[in-house]
Amino acid sequence: MNKLALAEARVKEARARLNHSLSEAQARLDPAVIAQEAVESAAGGAAKAISSGVQSVRQRPFLAAAAASAVGLLLARKPIARLFGAGGDKDATTAAKPSLTDKRASRAKKGRQQ
Repeated sequence: MNKLALAEARVKEARARLNHSLSEAQARLDPAVIAQEAVESAAGGAAKAISSGVQSVRQRPFLAAAAASAVGLLLARKPIARLFGAGGDKDATTAAKPSLTDKRASRAKKGRQQ
């Protein structure tokens, strides 16, 4: 085989490798494949987080119950306040404080009466 034929064979082989690499890259960069990998990754992460949470609750059940109770009380604070009558009487009205114009009006009335 001469040098030219050998060089052409190497070029042909390199071109075949490049085409194969490009095909693999296109397959991996397909939006459907990327979306599927993202879903699988998220599902795996969520499963791991849930497993870790369950394990923590099993190790410290009283702490978990206290935290759940605190969150429940925080979410239900308004209904609990209404139940116990806290928060003041919403129907009661407060007496209006006299304004500056009310004071001037009363002085003007006094001035007219004299």
